Amino acid sequence: MSVFHTLARFRNVCTVAGLTHAILITSAGPTPTGAAMAQAQAPSVAADEPILADRRLAAGYLRTGNGDLAALALERLQKSLPAPYSARVATALAAIDAGDLAAAAAATEALAADLSAARRAAGTRLLADCVRELSDTFAALDRHRTKHPDLADATTGAAITTAAKDSDAAFARCDAEAPTPVKTDADFRRIVDGARASLARVPEAVAARDGDLLHRFLIELRAYEQILKFRHG
Repeated sequence: MSVFHTLARFRNVCTVAGLTHAILITSAGPTPTGAAMAQAQAPSVAADEPILADRRLAAGYLRTGNGDLAALALERLQKSLPAPYSARVATALAAIDAGDLAAAAAATEALAADLSAARRAAGTRLLADCVRELSDTFAALDRHRTKHPDLADATTGAAITTAAKDSDAAFARCDAEAPTPVKTDADFRRIVDGARASLARVPEAVAARDGDLLHRFLIELRAYEQILKFRHG
């Protein structure tokens, strides 16, 4: 066989191989975009406990004014999270660099809301979601901690009693939804049982028009809610 015949056969083989490769690429469909890949990853990263733990850690350090330690947790998050979640982290880090810890805390809480929304869209629910709902419910009661209510007013007293019952139901719901290792943990039990015991006595303080006693209960309840949020939110 001549060299020319050999080269001709080689070109034919390459042409067939190229067409086959093109057909395979076409049949495989378009390459996923970065946005599509991030969307596909969203449910898994939103429910990833190490990611949630680092977010809680960053939020806790920011609440206590420790930007340096918060930045360490946020830097780990930035490496673990895809866009658009990583953009929230970048915003928080930039705020820390600028000395604005309040803005960094807001971005960190916004990240929690984003992750919660991703879980909800995927039909996934964690204890963290229940704790977030609890904090929202508790806000109606907690506002009386910073502004002493007029317990002589029947409408105000009824609103406080209702808010206490709603908060108790929220603590009970999170207790029911907690995984067994959390539910049986001694610290978790102290938080939930302690909060519910204080909530049960709020109507008593309202009925007695004892503002000091009510304020004491509200301070205790704020502590319980914040610890629960720090550890499981």
